[in-house]
Amino acid sequence: MLALLSVDPANKHDVSVVREKFWVIVEEFSGCFLFLDKGYVSRGLEEEFLRFGVVYTPVKRGNQISNLEEKKFYKYVSDFRRRVETLFFRFSEFLLRLSRSVSLRGLTVRILGAILAVNLDRLYNFTGGGN
Repeated sequence: MLALLSVDPANKHDVSVVREKFWVIVEEFSGCFLFLDKGYVSRGLEEEFLRFGVVYTPVKRGNQISNLEEKKFYKYVSDFRRRVETLFFRFSEFLLRLSRSVSLRGLTVRILGAILAVNLDRLYNFTGGGN
């Protein structure tokens, strides 16, 4: 489940975004597991997360996965991540065209509509409707 989405300028490094959003992450995900790339969280930041009940788990590479359950889980994570990255690629193409949104709310509705459309299309194809 995607529970937190942060859209930040491309010139900001991912690690600095994680540090800036630390308190939001701690408040929203206390008692949860976070799956992030290894480079996002230093040892000090990992200890801070643990202090507030947030468990950071680095995403494993293919050769680090030991059993079938982990393999299924990381395939799901990888598929989800690919969908999100594809969506943002499509969104960046969308922004190259004229956007007629006159407010932040309108832009948000357009983004959420695109996310919904991509996921409904994927569901339709997954359930065999596209065959």
